[in-house]
Amino acid sequence: MTIEQALKLAIDKLNTKKINLPHLEAELLLSEILKKPREFILAHAEKKLTAIQMAKFKCLIFRRLKGEPTAYLTGHKEFYGLKFKVNKNVLIPRPETELMIEEALKLTAHNSRPITIIDVGTGSGCIIITLAKQTAYCKLLATDISAKALTVAKQNARAHNVHKKIKFLKGDLLYPLIHNSAFKIPESELIITANLPYGWKAWKNNTSADTIGLKFEPQSALYTGKNGLELYERLFKQIKKLRTNGCALCEFDPRQTSKIKRLIKSELPSASYQIKKDLSGLNRLAIIKF
Repeated sequence: MTIEQALKLAIDKLNTKKINLPHLEAELLLSEILKKPREFILAHAEKKLTAIQMAKFKCLIFRRLKGEPTAYLTGHKEFYGLKFKVNKNVLIPRPETELMIEEALKLTAHNSRPITIIDVGTGSGCIIITLAKQTAYCKLLATDISAKALTVAKQNARAHNVHKKIKFLKGDLLYPLIHNSAFKIPESELIITANLPYGWKAWKNNTSADTIGLKFEPQSALYTGKNGLELYERLFKQIKKLRTNGCALCEFDPRQTSKIKRLIKSELPSASYQIKKDLSGLNRLAIIKF
């Protein structure tokens, strides 16, 4: 079977499950099998696949039809123009999170003081690693409660040659920094980035087609409590213990806008904040100056 025939067969099957962008998905999966870029596949439509290649391709298509995300099937995901390794121990980076990068870069660009950036719940490390690639002269730290997630983050940092710039710490939110005598920021401006789990019980029980792939991602990285903001509440309480000024960038679900506003006012009453919209025009990021 040729590349063209294999792609047509895969696209037809993906269409039966109403998977978005079936052409792109089929090409990405075949690219992974052949270890070639998409451009090669498009330019060699008449090339014949071996029986082993075809069997592997069919296996990936079958898994995709079951809802398994393409990023897990290929083992990587692009974020802010960079490729990151992902597996079932970390959340797949989302395009909407790139808004956090853009806002963090604005803060670093207009600040003459030394800057410390702390990425809380770093997961794959996509946020802190991207910032490490885009900034200079910043102290960079990242925390995660999952040792397996930190392993992936460290692998990504090494792959992007920023492993010497970032200190990875295992622990709950800011806890490993609050209780770390080696962590001091007396003359440093602090920026906290946090894309914490913000899914809630009712969302988890949603079985619609656009959420079925979530069951393959680490549930602890997606869901927390009844309203999804429990971890942010704890983070804000910990921020008060830092006894320093800074800015926190927190991603949330648009449906939580009113709740996160109330939470900020309750836990950080002296802080000012603004809500930024993502490219879809939905409330996505809280920028909190404390």
